[in-house]
Amino acid sequence: MPPANLPDSLVPLWELAAEVGLELRGTLPTAPLAPEVMERFSRWLAEGRAGEMDYLHKASEVGGNLVDWKPWGKGVALFALPYARQGGGFRNGGRVARYALGKDYHNRIGRQLQKLGKRLRAAGFTQTFRATVDAAPVLEREWAIRGGLGWRGKNTLLIHPEHGPWVMLGELVMDVELPTWSPPPARVATCGSCTNCLDRCPTQALTSAYEIDPRLCISYLTIEAKGAIPLELRKKVGDWVFGCDICSEVCPFGDKEPDHAADWGLLPVFAELRLEDLLTISEQRFHQLFTGSPLRRTGWTGLQRNACVVLGNLQRGSKELESAAFHSAAIVRRHAVWALGEIGELDVIRRVLKVETDQEVQKEAEFAIRR
Repeated sequence: MPPANLPDSLVPLWELAAEVGLELRGTLPTAPLAPEVMERFSRWLAEGRAGEMDYLHKASEVGGNLVDWKPWGKGVALFALPYARQGGGFRNGGRVARYALGKDYHNRIGRQLQKLGKRLRAAGFTQTFRATVDAAPVLEREWAIRGGLGWRGKNTLLIHPEHGPWVMLGELVMDVELPTWSPPPARVATCGSCTNCLDRCPTQALTSAYEIDPRLCISYLTIEAKGAIPLELRKKVGDWVFGCDICSEVCPFGDKEPDHAADWGLLPVFAELRLEDLLTISEQRFHQLFTGSPLRRTGWTGLQRNACVVLGNLQRGSKELESAAFHSAAIVRRHAVWALGEIGELDVIRRVLKVETDQEVQKEAEFAIRR
């Protein structure tokens, strides 16, 4: 049943969204975000916190005013899908962020939004639309907060009143004017005096309440960063091979959220591969195994880089790390010799030094031997 406060004009939108498996969480006109929101974001960018995420600079140009991005846009419909599930990863360790254990949310929500847009067009509700899921210059968390989907947590995530931090966002921009609407929240709350996320972040990426430096974040280091993971942060990565859930796991607003694993499925590769196997698969095999998975974002060598760090932290995988120390990609060799140093396989590192030509790998190898 539609919410009691749903305007009549939005009933077709709500009903057609339900038909494609989405629940309408809010609507807004495409008026610009508040100046203070954009000023805070611009200051954040000026401080260099975006790191290698260059696409965020595009969001600073048009993300706060959807009309700058899509001049025909008059209204935006907001959606949030819960994804809480048991933690998991590869067969013998190497944790993966929970959202990445199953279907790629970009594909799943994106297809649903596309279906919705086409049905709305067929019904005469809209003619032009654009679906977006975390892959466009849209500050979707800010639009979600403005639309009443939740509040900004001290971990900088959107905290949904029902699902806590365990939600994925999607938006449908349309050429039809929409009112400002959201269903009555199940509860109205804030983070209050809780500092669980700040206290438990291994890298202190949450520099203060509501502020993050992604360059320190394990999710950034294992997904977005394409270069070397800084030496001083590698041990703090722990056993996270892709992403990190710690600041969500310790959030009290998500601790009673039911398991949604059945909605997202589980990629077979997690039961098939050991962490060590990531260092032995070919690039072609990598793409085959991770088709339809968010893990493809790291690329073949990026995931192997991460696996080297985790194996070094877990003190195992000497055989596979030895092979990786002679990998064709310097970024993998660099992290493999570090991990071998953590395990104490110095003879292997000395053999690497006899043939290594990359200066950065040489430095890593020499450092591993000296310490």
